[in-house]
Amino acid sequence: MTRAAINIKGDGSIIDITSLGKSDITVDHPGPGQYLVHGTLGMAPPPEGWGYVINQLDSGASVATSFTDGVLAVSVAKEGEPADLLHSLTLHVSVDDLPPAELPLPEPGTSNPLEQVLAETARRRAIADAAIAPLQDAVDLDEATEAEAALLKEWKRYRVALNRLPEQPGYPNSIDWPAPPA
Repeated sequence: MTRAAINIKGDGSIIDITSLGKSDITVDHPGPGQYLVHGTLGMAPPPEGWGYVINQLDSGASVATSFTDGVLAVSVAKEGEPADLLHSLTLHVSVDDLPPAELPLPEPGTSNPLEQVLAETARRRAIADAAIAPLQDAVDLDEATEAEAALLKEWKRYRVALNRLPEQPGYPNSIDWPAPPA
């Protein structure tokens, strides 16, 4: 079981998903304040997760969750009435681990250099995404320490550097890999 974070907009669309495991999560929005999340194992229990984080625009809303028959039901209410989110909600959920076949690790001397670089970049990006998610949550909630805010910037710089690898001379045959934050 792996922790993931999913950001859902008020209309039920997914902003993004950050996961080291499965990320084939979908959301149905059958009515006001109702969000049905498919593809999770329910909410991530502490210490892996801490429930949900609601955007400041929706600070007066109440949120309730339940997990039945593989569906995570999220209900949002304002002043006791079902209501759509004005902005968004981040859910900290559990998901199945990826099978080893879906976690590509490059093997020297096999396949072409571009495939190896893309696989290693994806692996490093997944590590960065997992490190960024809880730090970004702390910043979004104005609960981040100075050290957490600084570490978030370092992880984001690392992720940007990974995205810029194709700009390096000699790519993909010669890569100067950026160092992840310590």
